[in-house]
Amino acid sequence: MDSLTSILQGATLFTGLSEPEVELFVENAGARQSHYKRKDIIICEGDANDRIGVILRGSIIAERVFPDGEVATASKMGVGGVLGDVLSGSSALSPVTVIAAEETTVLFFPLESFIEPNAVIQNIQLKLTKNLILDISDKYFELERRVAVMGAGTLRRKIQLYLCGFCRGNPGTFFTIPHNRGQLAAYIGCERSALSRELAKMKADGLIDYYRNGFKMMPGTHVCRRGM
Repeated sequence: MDSLTSILQGATLFTGLSEPEVELFVENAGARQSHYKRKDIIICEGDANDRIGVILRGSIIAERVFPDGEVATASKMGVGGVLGDVLSGSSALSPVTVIAAEETTVLFFPLESFIEPNAVIQNIQLKLTKNLILDISDKYFELERRVAVMGAGTLRRKIQLYLCGFCRGNPGTFFTIPHNRGQLAAYIGCERSALSRELAKMKADGLIDYYRNGFKMMPGTHVCRRGM
């Protein structure tokens, strides 16, 4: 139970909970572990979902398949990531297919374990509900940010808006982004080769500097001055 408890304490869903609280909730919440091989489907597009899961091992990818067959990566999460939280309390069906990116284990909790009165874990439920709301809010604002980036117009402006989200208003300072080149291309909706060419042009124009996943926005960048 120790390793399981440690992983759960590192998940946003269980922020602020002590080891005894985590263990008590798991014991009384009807939690079940599910194991997946690489490329196994965890949640299928069009399915309903009434479970909230925490990734204990491996990683998952949420993908959207368009009518023309093109596949876009909506998100990717590793150990400690929470999935199904946005969808579980809704009557809507899943807009994405969630698959295992590698050998993956997910601990699922039924939605009822968070909202149905239970005297044994009542105080814990209150803490988890607060964390759940915060987690859903964070995902909402991340989605809003991505929509803004993808609708920015030119590829250069998309890159600028994306990078300024990590710049934190401090141009001239190196920061690290969570996406590699392929993931970043999928995030902003372009070909990887086009992304690489534009990054090189922006560096040559003195707008940015970078090395692998480390970037620096040069002082005076218009988008960053606007606080984006």
